[in-house]
Amino acid sequence: MIVGQKTGQLPRALASVSGIADEIVIAATAGLDFLQYIKPVPLLKSFEFPWREDFSAARNATFGRASGDWIFWLDADEWLDSGSSAALAHCLGNSNVLSWLCDITDVSGPEGIPKFSPTPLPRIFRAGPDIRLTGRVHEHFVPPLEATAARLGLEIRRANIRILHDGYNTADESDKLRRNIRLMEMELADRPGQLFYQIRLSQALLKMGDSRSGTYLLQAWEQVLGQVRQATPPAEPMVGPLLDSILVRQSRGEFDSGLPLEHLHQIAARWFPRWPPLLWRRANWQFKQGRLAEAAGTLENILRLAADGNWQPIPSFESGILGGQTLLDLGICYVHLGKMDAARQSFQAAAKDPQWAQAAAQNLATIAGKRGG
Repeated sequence: MIVGQKTGQLPRALASVSGIADEIVIAATAGLDFLQYIKPVPLLKSFEFPWREDFSAARNATFGRASGDWIFWLDADEWLDSGSSAALAHCLGNSNVLSWLCDITDVSGPEGIPKFSPTPLPRIFRAGPDIRLTGRVHEHFVPPLEATAARLGLEIRRANIRILHDGYNTADESDKLRRNIRLMEMELADRPGQLFYQIRLSQALLKMGDSRSGTYLLQAWEQVLGQVRQATPPAEPMVGPLLDSILVRQSRGEFDSGLPLEHLHQIAARWFPRWPPLLWRRANWQFKQGRLAEAAGTLENILRLAADGNWQPIPSFESGILGGQTLLDLGICYVHLGKMDAARQSFQAAAKDPQWAQAAAQNLATIAGKRGG
C-alpha cells in the first residue's frame, strides 16, 4: 500500500486483510506520522518514501520490500470484501498462475449502489524483480503481465475476489483531477505520444471544462486513424472511450473526425461489439435517426450481455448502462413502436434501480394515463 496525508480510511483497509496477510508493506509518502492514528499492526513494515510525483515509483518500492511469494496490492480507499478470504487462499495455492484478476467494485453510490461497473484488474501476482509498474498515474505493468506469463509458461485468471472501493464518494474529486492532469502532463512530457495518456488526459480536462481537452483528443485520434482499416481492434482498450467521446462531440459539431457518424458507429461496432457504452451510444443515435426497431434491438443486446455477464469489462463505465438507464430507454423505444405491454415491463424493471426509479414511475404513469384515456 501507499499512504499519503489522508489516512482516515486506512484502518478499514488494514482490518480487511487481518489474518490473511503474512506482512503488510506500506510506503509512507508523507512521513510516518500516520502510525499514531492506527492500532498497532504486528505484521506492518512501513518505510518513508518521499513523494516524487510518481505513483509507480512508490508502488514499485513496496513490491521490492515484499518478502513473500505473492503480492496483493490495495489502495487506501479500498478494502477486501469479507466474503473473498477463502477465494484468496485458494488462489495463492495455484502453481500455474502468474496473476489473478480481482473485481474492483465501486460502492460509492447511495446505499452502496455502484456508480460504475466492476473492473477486473491484476491485483494479485507473484513477486519477482521483473514485475513492475510504470506511469506517474494510472500506472500499468511493463512489460505487460500477459507477456511475462507467456514467457514463464503461466496463466492469468480471473478470481472470485472483490475489492470494494468508495473513492468516488469524496468531496475532493476536482483536487484529484487536477493532480492527475498534472501527472499525466508530466508523463507525456517524459514519454510523448502515449495513446493511453492522451485519451485519459483529454477526458480529465473535459471534466474540468478545460479547452485543451480537444488538443489531446485530436492527437489520440490521429494515432487511431491509421488503424481504422485494420480487421482487428486496437490493443488499447481506451480507444473505446475515445470513440465514444468523438461520437458525442462530432454530433454536437465540436469535433471533426474526418469520417461521417455512420462510419464511426460501424468502426465502434467492429472493434468493440461487447462494450456497453458504445452500444448504448449507437442505440441513441439510431433512435434520433428514427430507426426505432434497430435502437430497441441494440438496447436489448446490452441487456442480454448484462444477463450473461458477457460484456467487455474494461474500461469501466456508468453502471446504469447495464440496468436502469438502458431499461428506461428501451421502454421509450417500445412506446414509440406501439408495444405498450413490453414498455410497461421495461419501465417496471427500470423502477427497481433507485437511480432511475423516479423516471420509470413517471413513464409508467404516462402510459397508464394513455390507456385510461
